[in-house]
Amino acid sequence: MDIILSNFIVDEQPQVAEHHNDSNSEIKSKGEISIQFTKVPSGRAIIAKKRPQVSHQNSANNEKPRSILANNNPPKAEKRTTEGLKDEKRKVNAERAGNEPKLSKSNDYIRPPELRPFQEKLFSEQSFDSLDIHPHSKKNIADLLQYKHLTTVQSMAIPSLLKGSDALVRAQTGSGKTLAYALPLIERLHVMRPQIHRTDGIKAVVIVPTRELAVQTYELVQKLLKPFTWIVPGYLTGGEKRKTEKARLRAGLNILIATPGRLCDHIRNTESLKFGNVCCLVLDEADRLLELGYEKDVKEIIEAMHEAREKKDENEETKMQTVLLSATLTASVKELAGLTLNDPVYVETSEVIQRETPCVETNENICTDQLLNVEDYVSIPATVKQRYLEIPPKQRLVALSALIVHEQRQKPSKILVFMATQDLVNFHYDAMTEVLTLQKFGTSSDNESSGSEEEFNDDNTNSMDSSVLLPGLKFYKLHGHMTQVERTSVFNEYRKATAAVLICTDVAARGIDIPLVDLVVQYHAPQILADYVHRVGRTARAGHTGKAVIFLDPAEKEFIQYLTAKHIKIYEQKVDGIIKNFGLFVNGNRKRNSSGKIHWAYEIQHRYERLIKKEHQLLESAKRGM
Repeated sequence: MDIILSNFIVDEQPQVAEHHNDSNSEIKSKGEISIQFTKVPSGRAIIAKKRPQVSHQNSANNEKPRSILANNNPPKAEKRTTEGLKDEKRKVNAERAGNEPKLSKSNDYIRPPELRPFQEKLFSEQSFDSLDIHPHSKKNIADLLQYKHLTTVQSMAIPSLLKGSDALVRAQTGSGKTLAYALPLIERLHVMRPQIHRTDGIKAVVIVPTRELAVQTYELVQKLLKPFTWIVPGYLTGGEKRKTEKARLRAGLNILIATPGRLCDHIRNTESLKFGNVCCLVLDEADRLLELGYEKDVKEIIEAMHEAREKKDENEETKMQTVLLSATLTASVKELAGLTLNDPVYVETSEVIQRETPCVETNENICTDQLLNVEDYVSIPATVKQRYLEIPPKQRLVALSALIVHEQRQKPSKILVFMATQDLVNFHYDAMTEVLTLQKFGTSSDNESSGSEEEFNDDNTNSMDSSVLLPGLKFYKLHGHMTQVERTSVFNEYRKATAAVLICTDVAARGIDIPLVDLVVQYHAPQILADYVHRVGRTARAGHTGKAVIFLDPAEKEFIQYLTAKHIKIYEQKVDGIIKNFGLFVNGNRKRNSSGKIHWAYEIQHRYERLIKKEHQLLESAKRGM
């Protein structure tokens, strides 16, 4: 439990002068000790002091400071007396602060190399009216979706997909890839004659990695099908009774959206699932499908489709079109593309890759060898402001709390927090909901130590805010072990909210379009670069601005160098700045010294400690998470 309940906030490490005096050596020793609290001290609050730096001197040789030697001007007696008084003051402060926690500070600063970040143009000048699609589709897009111009990936992909070509589409997150394949798919189906009916079976299959993305894709397809009501879409995602899903398949579907595991289950066990009439296969978020271990399932689905189609006579009208879409072009994605795509078109929105692959500029089909030689490449929207915090795990809970309060007090914000495991999600959701939205600061029931804070009696304890920090703010959690009903409910409520915090695993990292997310926090570093790209991609979608912060352990600093080598622009943000800003917001407009501001961080820390000590279930949850 030390990782959560120990000393979260520490003050700046002092620079104590070296003396041959024994008492001064003891002071130095005290100043370098960082005490960790495994439980809350009874009856007294821990108080942080801001300690000034002490200049280094050599008392044995009575050396003067360099600046004085350079000018050859000896200091005046008055100045020496003043300096002596200051030294005494510093010693007293050092003695006081000897047992206080200190803000951990890194000695090494990573300066990002001066690299120009890769940028992609999001919107094109082409309008939907210029596309060769049905007039009803044009009017429906303008009225229902209120889109006027295509994004770059849509303007490049839709014409090729309307021709029936296989395609590999790579574009940054939030660039409109779903519409880029869904619109050509629907155009191909509604022109079929005789007019298709739901009893004709499945004509198109869309494979996605998560249930939330499946529901979101289904909703978009429903909107696009408004003029063509005879085409029936449906989805299979698990979390529902197989009996219900089998009944849906027996009734008939023309467009099937599914997650790989559930679809494979029905391939093995549902006789009414037939792939003989499939003319279009889409693998959306292909990189995520492979990272989640669905490679075997995807190959099983593709083989089942080919086996079903081999029993029928092939002709040009029923030729199956395959489309792969991804925000990152990894080696596994390129390998899958080489196995599944036939004479594909490579749609790439990056000008850098376009210059390196001439066939992309001319929109020509590319062979497998060319595809496999394309360099790994990632792109993040230029409208994302990326920062990192170098912070040990034991300080993260308070830092995250302060960051959330700071953002919400500035303006109502929608915040997305990614964590490594479902146990961590459960613990942080329960603890933060209680401390940040239910408990009142400054109340006698929670603040047991208020009577012993002599050093804050003048202007600190009297000015403590007696209100809840974030009253009315909704916290949500989302992970793979929740039921389908719970996940769908959370997903829909969070999408509609204007100010909320969603704590989740990577189940929410891929493809999900959540409107107007203001801040993405990566509480734990991702395992691979693609995860970083997709987490950050939940903000600044469709041209909007956003912020992204990642918490890194000091041992993980090399990850920043790795990001900058990939032309990702990211800068450091200081932890103490977040804590002090939090203190300012809690204390309103009243003036407070630096130590008083940091005191609020201790108040939050102690509240978490008291809460976990009191709630056995929460303590067990913390143990599982750690």
